[in-house]
Amino acid sequence: MTEPRTLDPSPAKNPLLLPRLDDPLVALALQGPTAELAHATRPDFMQNPRSPVEWSSRDFARMAAERLDLFDWQAVLGQFDAEAFRRDGYAVLQGIMTAAAVDAWTAALQRGQELNDRLLAADWGAVDWERLGRRPPTATVPVADISAALGSSQLVPQGGDEAGVKTLRQNSVFAEYFPAGHVPYLMNVLTHPQMLALQRLCLGCDTVYLDHIQLLTRAPGYPGGAWHSHKIGGGHDNVGPVGLDDYRRQPNINLTLCYPQGFSADDDGGLKLIRGSHLFRDPAGCRGPDDDALRQGWLSGRKHPVTGRPLEIERLDLPPGSIVCCLSHAAHAVAPKSQEGSTRWSSLFCYRKIDDVSGIAQPPSAVPAVWALKAQRGELGVDLTGLLRPSFDRALTAGRTDHADA
Repeated sequence: MTEPRTLDPSPAKNPLLLPRLDDPLVALALQGPTAELAHATRPDFMQNPRSPVEWSSRDFARMAAERLDLFDWQAVLGQFDAEAFRRDGYAVLQGIMTAAAVDAWTAALQRGQELNDRLLAADWGAVDWERLGRRPPTATVPVADISAALGSSQLVPQGGDEAGVKTLRQNSVFAEYFPAGHVPYLMNVLTHPQMLALQRLCLGCDTVYLDHIQLLTRAPGYPGGAWHSHKIGGGHDNVGPVGLDDYRRQPNINLTLCYPQGFSADDDGGLKLIRGSHLFRDPAGCRGPDDDALRQGWLSGRKHPVTGRPLEIERLDLPPGSIVCCLSHAAHAVAPKSQEGSTRWSSLFCYRKIDDVSGIAQPPSAVPAVWALKAQRGELGVDLTGLLRPSFDRALTAGRTDHADA
């Protein structure tokens, strides 16, 4: 009888928050110079020298000095309604990017996908696995799965770390995870004063922290994404409906979905949302493979807790330069992308606030260890260090090590 194969344990999401590091390889990786760890996350075959993870303070200063506006701020203020955002769980901001930002943002997403595909097609034996905190994997991702993932995001099988996928993901060797560490323009977006001002508008607070960022590339033929919502942690998930004031005080996450080229409502990989679904706080139950399944299941008979209207699916249709801000508990899904037309380009920037009652900040969903280490060691600017603080500050997170901890 053949013994079942044991998968390698998944790497810790926020190792700097652990009270101790029991894995000697991980401990060794985090004890060395950040420059060595940074280089391990950017193997030479990636051909991306001087990516932001290897920047000096001078590079960050140059980025800040050369910044242009991302948004027409008056358009943002004219379209954003704080009361409606809290009530409905999302805000649609149409065509708010400047013309220059539309072009630069699109090019940045294309560059990020190019780098991601380069890693997918490479020999992973050239990765310095031990410097990333694990032994070299003995398994590989099937060639068919690699081929299917090229040109898109989130399609590499991620059930375990046997082939090293989670290690590459959490260290942002994959450019689709923490792409701001690969592409300068996306680092500019991550830390841009206008982006941070937008987060403060949505979250209703002065201090915001980074939760995670991703590429959301949808190539022709993308089958669509199922209905779901996300946990925020702190004991506020799957605990039933809540009023607006209590909801506002939670450690909420704002999903900021950015579409420099927009999308149409008809099979274009577009976003689907449900007003008021966030107030049910039900990521465990608010799920369905498609619209019909959700209507027959979770959505059946439910009404908006504030307006009393039946909950309905809304399929968005957005012009270029648009952004959707969506609270993490809100139900959302992605429409299929037809074989016709071009790739739908998008990036996701997620920020969170503290719990107003406890004063605790939940740990981030995905900040690579090298960035947490740089922030902890004072190697980044004040603004970026502040955004990353919950990835290394044990006092701020009150001993919590995972974003979904209660």
